[in-house]
Amino acid sequence: MNPEQLWETTMNPATRCLKLVTLRDAEYADRIFSVLMGEDVEPRKNFIQNHAKEVVNLDV
Repeated sequence: MNPEQLWETTMNPATRCLKLVTLRDAEYADRIFSVLMGEDVEPRKNFIQNHAKEVVNLDV
């Protein structure tokens, strides 16, 4: 991402939205992160298929 895109999408104080994120279950978060960002495709595919109907905000 070039600096102009970063400013437009993330850094511009007029349009950005800051949210407080807390991590209650670090082990669960780590497991989900590994599924979604890991090299093994099958668990990621299964997760997406199993949770597709729960999606509220999808950025494509």
